[in-house]
Amino acid sequence: MRYIFEKAVDLTHELANGMPIYPGDPSPSFERSATIEKNGVNLTKLTLGSHTGTHTDAPIHFISGGESIDQIPVKSFIGEALVVDLSKTKAIGSGIVPSDLQEFDSQIRDDDIVLLYTGSSDKWGDPAVNSNYTYCTKEAADYFVSKKVRAVGIDFLSIEKFKAPEPIVHKTLLKNGIYIIESLSSALKQFSGQRILLISLPIKLENGDGAPSRSIAVPIEGD
Repeated sequence: MRYIFEKAVDLTHELANGMPIYPGDPSPSFERSATIEKNGVNLTKLTLGSHTGTHTDAPIHFISGGESIDQIPVKSFIGEALVVDLSKTKAIGSGIVPSDLQEFDSQIRDDDIVLLYTGSSDKWGDPAVNSNYTYCTKEAADYFVSKKVRAVGIDFLSIEKFKAPEPIVHKTLLKNGIYIIESLSSALKQFSGQRILLISLPIKLENGDGAPSRSIAVPIEGD
């Protein structure tokens, strides 16, 4: 088995003005504050929330006294991942339940990162999907806890149902030390059903409840 780094694929959304954000989150802005012509250097002022674009949720996001993003060991952000394709079996806007994951059960290993490709990412930029994306249910979160996975990623703005009365999926995963990666790009679909090496490094934000991440998929040969 070897990792094919020369074929690595970026799963990260570009940070840009007007990009999709979870409704109610701070609106990001990216403004050139200095230019080579005027100042001899290009410099950009960034204004954004900690959960803008492709990002990682730390336990402290919902768990009082939980680990912050800078406290999670860096080795946790690098590991083998299984890409689970639910785009053909789940309508966009529906909730993922354990029976949807059953066919992948034997492929999910202890300490795996599970990446959910739902097809919602194909609608990135469509305002109608910002509040009607595919999400995990509490039962699916319990399933991932029982499988002892390291992290769960999903290809849209949140792993939780839009405006859920209680953020039970986040709490279930995060209180069990399972961190969450949200807003992975549609590039994930090319690895449907495959195992990859995931390198997903969040910005080291002091006491951060989450942080934008650069998420990279590295193909595995001979697994």
